[in-house]
Amino acid sequence: MARVVIVGGGFAGLTAAARLAKLRHDVTLLEASGTLGGRLRGLEWDDHAWHLSPETVTLPGVFRDFFRKSGRTMDRVIDISPAGPRRHIVVRGRRRDVLDLPFGTRGAQHDAVVETFGSDPWSPWVDSLGPVWDGVRRRMFDEVYDGGLERPYRRLLRPRRTVRQAARSAFRDRRFRTLVLDPVRLAGDDPAHTPAYTSVWHYAERNFGRWRFAGGLPALAAALERRTGERKVDVVRSTRALDVRYADGAVSGVETADGTVDAEVVVWCAPELPRSYREPSLVRRIPAPRSLLVLREPLDLPEEIVVHAELPVRLWQSGPRHWVAENRAGGDVLDVLASAGMDWRPLVTARRDLAPRELVGLGHDGWAWRGWRAAAQRPGVAARHGLFFAGAHAHPGSTLELVGLATAAVAGHLGEVPRR
Repeated sequence: MARVVIVGGGFAGLTAAARLAKLRHDVTLLEASGTLGGRLRGLEWDDHAWHLSPETVTLPGVFRDFFRKSGRTMDRVIDISPAGPRRHIVVRGRRRDVLDLPFGTRGAQHDAVVETFGSDPWSPWVDSLGPVWDGVRRRMFDEVYDGGLERPYRRLLRPRRTVRQAARSAFRDRRFRTLVLDPVRLAGDDPAHTPAYTSVWHYAERNFGRWRFAGGLPALAAALERRTGERKVDVVRSTRALDVRYADGAVSGVETADGTVDAEVVVWCAPELPRSYREPSLVRRIPAPRSLLVLREPLDLPEEIVVHAELPVRLWQSGPRHWVAENRAGGDVLDVLASAGMDWRPLVTARRDLAPRELVGLGHDGWAWRGWRAAAQRPGVAARHGLFFAGAHAHPGSTLELVGLATAAVAGHLGEVPRR
């Protein structure tokens, strides 16, 4: 049995703690605030919990695997249902093409693309990502990644190839290119420096769907908190971890403002890195400005909308009359929407704008791609001396699915403690 200290009580920390406790490790979780769940709880404003990213997820197997391997199965804990299509509005001058792209089925995607654009080069391109997805999953997701990429994987993944190069090669029609490039821009990355293999998420969404938890992400946070209680995790709130202590070349504890907590293994899930840990030579992603919009009345629209203008804008529903706008286009987001045929200006009854500097203080959005080698420089790669990382700031990325894969890999690496 290892004495494991988990730092941070968000999604990463809760899933890591419950998994490792189920494997019979002695687990303590340190949370700086008085509540668990982190960004799953949302941002409170105007008597409402706002979610600064869409509440839908892909790869439902990641969540099912967590619940199954930490206790009762997911279907006995929280309901999950398929999300509706994502609306893409492609703006070219005065022309607007509207694509409602469904998830989880190739046939439905094909039909939607043909209906909007008249032909379907999209589906064959997504098909081609299947082997890439398998390679990325096996080499970078299923185990704690060591930072290497052997020759067979290099041939498969072609890591030097960028998203921009792949989009130009695959599509003559610029409308399809923008469907590939804009998700990268929205994430805060440059398609000219982002590896093409990261586009596998189009394959994952089509094959595994997008899903919504009943009660949203706060309900998921509550379920995770209950699970840590069931697994008898020692949760210590209002305790900020500062650094990791070492003895004889291995982790010996976590330094907090109140003293040192002994540990043989540390899983650091908090966005602030340990003081003694060398900051990676990467650039932190700068989130796009967000606008929280309260409308006069509910609108009959898909729950997620992407406007592909010169630069993209993304909207998602965060309540019956509540929408969040993520704006990479600059200027007033309501003016950008009006130019795309969505004039919400008369409908907005309350509004709050969040600048990037405010959003950076609310959490980590991961590290910007600067070529494929950036993958090997993130915290969590080549774990040493009993220190592991998981979370938005760590390998393999900032989405819930990727974070869930990271904590599963850590648990698999540490393994089960034999029964006495």
